[in-house]
Amino acid sequence: MRITATKVQVQKTIFSTSLEKSIAVLLLPHVELTAAIEQELQSNPLLEADPEKNESDNSQDNTGPQIEPDRMNAVINLSPNAPGSVSEEDHESDLPSAESIVSLEDYLLQQLYWETTDPLRIKTGEFIIGNLDKDGFLHLTCEEVSNTLGISDISTIREVLNSIQNFDPVGSATKDFKECLVVQLKTRPSPFRDLAIRIVEHFLNDLGEKRYEVLSKKLSVSVEDLHEAEALISSLEPRPARNYRPPSPTVYVEPDLYLRKNEEGEYAVETNKSGLPTLKISQTYRKLLNQPNLSKEDRNFIKEKITHAVNFIKNINLRGETLTAVAGYILDRQKEFFDDETAALSPMKLKDVAEHLERCESTISRAISNKYIDTPQGLFPLKFFFSNNISQQNQGNISAHRIKQELVELIEEENKQAPLSDLDIQTHFRSKGVHLARRTITKYRQTLHIPASHLRK
Repeated sequence: MRITATKVQVQKTIFSTSLEKSIAVLLLPHVELTAAIEQELQSNPLLEADPEKNESDNSQDNTGPQIEPDRMNAVINLSPNAPGSVSEEDHESDLPSAESIVSLEDYLLQQLYWETTDPLRIKTGEFIIGNLDKDGFLHLTCEEVSNTLGISDISTIREVLNSIQNFDPVGSATKDFKECLVVQLKTRPSPFRDLAIRIVEHFLNDLGEKRYEVLSKKLSVSVEDLHEAEALISSLEPRPARNYRPPSPTVYVEPDLYLRKNEEGEYAVETNKSGLPTLKISQTYRKLLNQPNLSKEDRNFIKEKITHAVNFIKNINLRGETLTAVAGYILDRQKEFFDDETAALSPMKLKDVAEHLERCESTISRAISNKYIDTPQGLFPLKFFFSNNISQQNQGNISAHRIKQELVELIEEENKQAPLSDLDIQTHFRSKGVHLARRTITKYRQTLHIPASHLRK
């Protein structure tokens, strides 16, 4: 009997090696996990959706069953809501491509893993990528990265940062749109590149207001050359994450976790299984392994696909276990916040969770990336609960979240005829024993979309 692979054209995915598969599944938020499972079902004939299994018994472990490595009939209980069958033609036309389900952070991580296997560089790169803002910018200095990670060799951090800035899309992890444009310009072989860099660094306002004659005199170049440089600048992307974020301003998020509170006031963490099929290994193909007339080629094909299917199920289990463990730790540390939304978050770092769960920081970073939890206080990204510890003289540490809360309160109560400057705010916190740099105050204010004092009059 001849076994042939499915005719479905296998699209390029991030599941190319065992390690990458494990990392990729851990990185996927709920919606993308659903698409990845459907794609795996289409590309692996040994993997099946089992409509008879369900998760109606709430007493079962919500992370799914444990999979023994040698169990070929492994089954993961996820949800009774298995999707309907999809034809090969539907799959080829409708299944999201790898590019459409990979976020900027995941895409950069792939390139990082392709470029280096050095543990120190991977640790540094994962931290940098994990701290990008919604536009793809990095608001940390190499020194701050060094202090946080405990890496004394800043030159290595700079090298990793430079590499990431030159990944696709070029300009990721730069500090702002100006640096982003400059990094892109340095990759453009144009005779007007140097002129464009000078304009971006020093004269963007003049260019934006079309002061060509003024610019021509300042730069000692012709107006025609200015137009060429302007065209070059216009071809650049000022926000590297633009094409890796939902285009609609209204973003609908599917939570990966639920935090429920019962009538007795006790909390429980559940993983979201909505829309995820129950997976099992095909019995038909397993029985074929016992046929004596099966060719060596077909036998190897079946064994390989079974191994892939079992590993895929195990990786989904691991994802659920890791997310639940992280959420449980967050619940323990931030219970005051969940009880009272006006309460400040307790200071918490990735290192704290990693040490408590006996996992590496990179695993925790991957687990919380683009993941959301639905709580009695609302829907939050898991990253929301992690904040830097800020020194508070004689009073231990205070979280950045609490600092931002107080900053908002200060602005709301300020004299609108004489708004508080960043220096005034710095002085206020210093009087309370909290020492913040002026640039930190400015960064927090900008993050909260609070205009400068002269714009608040």
